[in-house]
Amino acid sequence: MMMRTLALTTLALLYARPLLALEQTTAPASCDQPQHRQLDFWLGDWQVYDGTTRQLVAYDRVEKSYEGCVVEERLSFLTDMYRRPGVQARLAGVAINRFDGESWLQMWADNQWGAIVLRGALNAAGDMEFLTVTPSRHRDVKLIYHMHVDGTLEILQYVAPAGSGKWTQYGDLLYRRNR
Repeated sequence: MMMRTLALTTLALLYARPLLALEQTTAPASCDQPQHRQLDFWLGDWQVYDGTTRQLVAYDRVEKSYEGCVVEERLSFLTDMYRRPGVQARLAGVAINRFDGESWLQMWADNQWGAIVLRGALNAAGDMEFLTVTPSRHRDVKLIYHMHVDGTLEILQYVAPAGSGKWTQYGDLLYRRNR
């Protein structure tokens, strides 16, 4: 009888351990904190233009899901702007964004270049700025989301050799709401 009680107590402790770990997280239990609305400016259906040529290059849909905790992006290019050499399809990809209690975490995956993980927060100018967590193909990526007063969203894209901090702009995308 004592062995059975000991075995049941041990099982109870083993099953309780994951619950204790969950209770120790710094992430809020609900997603209704002001930080969870920091990407709301990005929500919607968008036409995406090359900032230099003003040519329509893509469509992007950005939505909240999972009780407003996750911001999902689905981007599909209409042009060869970011097509990888030798790949028949145009760039298409998804991003999953989640505020983790301290900053935003973004995981991007696509059909051309692979996947990348970035961390984001509001910068001194009030723009959302994402930086790579781990370099991808020996380079760092920085994305700055700037909302203009006319409702246009501009996403500036920068790249640098891993760890160098020597940023070079490689993209300027202008988002206009798809009406």
